[in-house]
Amino acid sequence: MKKSIVHAGMVTFFAAVLSLGAFWLALTIMGSSMDTFTIIMFILVPLLVAFPVSAYNHRQKRKIAKAHEALTAAHKELAAMHRRLAEKARHDDMTGLLNRAAFIDAVEEKCAQDSPGAFLLVDADNFKKINDMFGHLTGDEALRKIARGLEMALRKDDLKGRLGGEEFGVFISGATLEQASAIAERTRHAVEMIRFVPGDHGSARLTVSIGVAVAKKGAEFCELMDEADKRLYEAKSRGRNLVVMPASGSVAA
Repeated sequence: MKKSIVHAGMVTFFAAVLSLGAFWLALTIMGSSMDTFTIIMFILVPLLVAFPVSAYNHRQKRKIAKAHEALTAAHKELAAMHRRLAEKARHDDMTGLLNRAAFIDAVEEKCAQDSPGAFLLVDADNFKKINDMFGHLTGDEALRKIARGLEMALRKDDLKGRLGGEEFGVFISGATLEQASAIAERTRHAVEMIRFVPGDHGSARLTVSIGVAVAKKGAEFCELMDEADKRLYEAKSRGRNLVVMPASGSVAA
């Protein structure tokens, strides 16, 4: 309010000065002079008209500016919230890893850009037994532990997702067959080393079986999944807690 009054006062002052100056110049040209009444009127009229109008306009402009600032801030907050919600929608609520849909999209995007890459299909061993012995809440905690094990064994930029149930997916861009083998073994070992103590029941062993597929540029996820699933089944049939790699030259294209 104070700023509006000051602004209106300045506008009114300049309006009165300009009005008096213009009229004085006109009278001088015509050879006349201003009397006291004329001077008073040329001061009074701007005071009665310019001051309230200017004060009102300035106040309205400030209100509009504040409303615009508030709207801009609200828009930024809404945009940030939208980004947070979009990011949250891409992740599995339990483990914090990418959910199935987001993981598949990310893998196919990587396959379209990079060559080669390695896909690891990771499945928790004897998970039904954990659920049956200790309950589903304990089973959920076991999945979270395995997810943390994957994160510890892998790089930050490696794709990690929960595909459903006790099944996880990993994709490492640029990995060769030899590199994929080393990464898969490191991942298996990281889970094996997890200390899992389900309540008062003592410790329980967590292990995973891993089937690996190596992809060329342009490979589709369903192809990678099919290849890796065959090797995962072999790892399970051979005793679990095992990594099964493709034979040299066996690459999903």
